Amino acid sequence: MSATRTSVITTTQVDADVEEVACDGGGSSGHPLVYLPFGKNDKVVCYYCGRRFQKSPFKIPADKPQG
Repeated sequence: MSATRTSVITTTQVDADVEEVACDGGGSSGHPLVYLPFGKNDKVVCYYCGRRFQKSPFKIPADKPQG
């Protein structure tokens, strides 16, 4: 019998005016810190862990946690 590894890929909403995001994979099994520029796109995907970042069409309140 072999074990199956299941991972959950999350999408993190960021403010529409953000130019780039940083990703380190999070948790204990992270990866090197990388910076992902949006350029002309509304979303980017981390090439290490697959985590998705998407620009929000609405302003995210400062007191609401992101992610």
